Amino acid sequence: WVVTMSPVEQEEDEFASLPKEFDLRQNYPNPFNPTTVIEYALPKSSQVNIQIYNILGQKVRNLVDEQQTAGYKMINWDGRDDSGHEISSGIYFYRIVAGNFVKCKKMTLLK
Repeated sequence: WVVTMSPVEQEEDEFASLPKEFDLRQNYPNPFNPTTVIEYALPKSSQVNIQIYNILGQKVRNLVDEQQTAGYKMINWDGRDDSGHEISSGIYFYRIVAGNFVKCKKMTLLK
């Protein structure tokens, strides 16, 4: 048997797999060393900015700053700052801004 979907059914199937709301998931692994994965969801195309901050609120790394299409996304962070230097063990925060959605979560780097 070969089952084919009409173009309308294919389009409906694609929309069914899109997230219904913006989301920022907890990174994994956490604690991490040397890399971690950050997952997020965009229900519509958006300008996305994801930044890493240290415990003092200083920006450590800009991971994403671009227009992205709707869908489930993920990005790896290698524990390095914007200059490419390895950062020290400690607590860090990652923050997403996508359209009007803003969310921040905490993660721990252990060496």
